[in-house]
Amino acid sequence: MEPAELRGIARTISTVENQAEGYEGILAQAYRLTRWADVIGITGPPGAGKSTLVDALTAHWAAAGERVAVLAFDPSSPYSGGAVLGDRIRRTRSVGYPNTYFRSLSSRGHVGGLSETATDLVAVLSLFHFRRVIVETVGAGQSDIEIHDTADCTVVVTVPGLGDGVQASKAGLMEIGDVFAVNKADMPGAESAARTVENALAAAYRGKPGINTSDLHPAAVSRSPITSPGLAALRRRHGDIFVEASVWVPPVIQLVATENQGVADLAAAIDLFVGWSERTGRRAERGRERAYAQIMRELTARLLAPYSRAPGDEQWPATVRAWVDKIADGQASPVEAAQALLNGEQ
Repeated sequence: MEPAELRGIARTISTVENQAEGYEGILAQAYRLTRWADVIGITGPPGAGKSTLVDALTAHWAAAGERVAVLAFDPSSPYSGGAVLGDRIRRTRSVGYPNTYFRSLSSRGHVGGLSETATDLVAVLSLFHFRRVIVETVGAGQSDIEIHDTADCTVVVTVPGLGDGVQASKAGLMEIGDVFAVNKADMPGAESAARTVENALAAAYRGKPGINTSDLHPAAVSRSPITSPGLAALRRRHGDIFVEASVWVPPVIQLVATENQGVADLAAAIDLFVGWSERTGRRAERGRERAYAQIMRELTARLLAPYSRAPGDEQWPATVRAWVDKIADGQASPVEAAQALLNGEQ
């Protein structure tokens, strides 16, 4: 890409991220695209080597001639909203490819591992004809689960030596992964770490890793008696072997990102899942869920705007200041305050 194009992309992203003048028109155009870039989410605990892996994947796809963008989110200061934005120091392999774009971003206090504008920025990059957008989460551990709502394929990265292997990827992380990557597989304990993840997945899935065209379909066996909200969510995303002809079982890929070992295998697994998800209609459904989440986000922001502090303002708006004082003096509850404000009472 030419410097002028890179500057144009950077300015457009900044306009949307800061909701500066003209951002609504940009989003109106971006959201009218019928096809977005493939969004690859990379998440996992601190120290898993996510940034190095992102660099290796970017170089892999860029070398094949694809146009690749990276959005790397860092934790933000609770006071200034700024961030270290240090992911660039690990960008060594992909930096020489002219068909790549890299942007470090602050989460701006938003929980979930991303920022509130993450999906909007993916739409903007799609407008600039990127084939892939890799989104790297903050890396704060098992709370980085919002990527599941944004990505077409979520890769959960872990490494040996984090104690109990499931602890490294427990709770939300184990339930959002479409592909699992055990990085630093040249370290002792890599095989054990991979087996631990595979055993955890075996509790929720039947079949071999990858696409399964089930011989059990449609009713050769009875439906699994085990069910829970978590399992139901997994079956919606990856299919139910007891009632569907084609299901996905998340594979576990061992790799060494620093040496580029196993990166091609991981890229192939990502492509396999994205293709399967599109053929089964799950990608289209995920797009609808993403649209719903964005509507809710926008509604929430607009409804809260009259009651929120402006950036840099230390004073509460007059609409809520009296209620803050009442609650602090023990004369009201937050529930009463919220109801009164919604009713237009002062």
